[in-house]
Amino acid sequence: MRDYDDMETFIVVPCLNEKASLAATCASLGFGRGMDPIGRLVLVDNGSTDGTPAVMEQVQIDSAKGTVLLAAEPRRGYVPARRAGITAVLACARMEQTPLNQVLVLQADADTIYLKGYVDAMRSAFSGMPGQMLEGCAVTNRDFNTQYPEFTRLCRMVDEKMEPLLAPEEDQIVIDDKVSAFSLSDYLSWGEHQEEIDAFGQQVHAETTRLFLRALRAGGAQHVKVPDACALPSRRKVFSQAPAYFASSGFPRDPAWAMAWMRLEDSAKFLRSPFTSPMTTRLIRSRQRHQLALFALLPSILRGATPSEFALSEVICEARLLFAQNPPGQILGKMLSLADQEGGALDAAIMSYGHCM
Repeated sequence: MRDYDDMETFIVVPCLNEKASLAATCASLGFGRGMDPIGRLVLVDNGSTDGTPAVMEQVQIDSAKGTVLLAAEPRRGYVPARRAGITAVLACARMEQTPLNQVLVLQADADTIYLKGYVDAMRSAFSGMPGQMLEGCAVTNRDFNTQYPEFTRLCRMVDEKMEPLLAPEEDQIVIDDKVSAFSLSDYLSWGEHQEEIDAFGQQVHAETTRLFLRALRAGGAQHVKVPDACALPSRRKVFSQAPAYFASSGFPRDPAWAMAWMRLEDSAKFLRSPFTSPMTTRLIRSRQRHQLALFALLPSILRGATPSEFALSEVICEARLLFAQNPPGQILGKMLSLADQEGGALDAAIMSYGHCM
């Protein structure tokens, strides 16, 4: 285990209209009155209009002196806000003359509760060697499962049936932004967070997945799962966009895509009674296609991680060429385009494996 005396830890949290949840998130990370935090917290206001900056200031006042840094990024979006926060970390490291490979950056969301020992677990998993992309675990609150048992049962039914087709956990490419971490030196060498559009002109989300794609292209990057670092994310999007959230298997899609599903099915009704919805079959198949594209096909393209009998060799070859010649947003756009094709190559693969429901 490495010596932590020479490692600085910064937790970067973008904040957009998070007045109601921010203080609790900060407290779960160890910041607030009477707490002894590990590392420093960087709160980035992203143009809030609900009093969030006042909560940020109060967290700074209540926390140990010098442990909470405040920043602002008026241009909205996770990429500008995360970049602004990490830029503040970089300025601090340079001012203190801390080697950048000794700075660990944890990314967090302002509406997520981080369970006890989260920061310690992430720090313990960091070896100090270059190329590590750490990822903790986002878990579902038991109260949600109890309140919506049919929705939970449907998710588990689909996911358990698809699991044999997916790449091993250690070969996965998709990274959950809010439970990820990396060294500051790696972040800079990987090209930082970038805004990208896909081939259809749509903004591509999943900024940390795209950062990791650039890391893999550069060579030497490693995805390190940290099972002891657990967090409870907000279920707001599930409540407001349940059909779309289910259809994408939780992967972030643009608002227009989500609204297309929302016009077909009421969110609250689907949460309560998903098996009675006339859209259930289409929603299940969309979820399966997203899982096949993102958690089987994408690892196969980059790592050769799926079984040799995987029935999409032509798609894999085309996507590998695309990845070699284009930014990461293009390869993710390609995966999502495949996932959106009803009756296309992915549906055919699912049916050939007997995983249709």
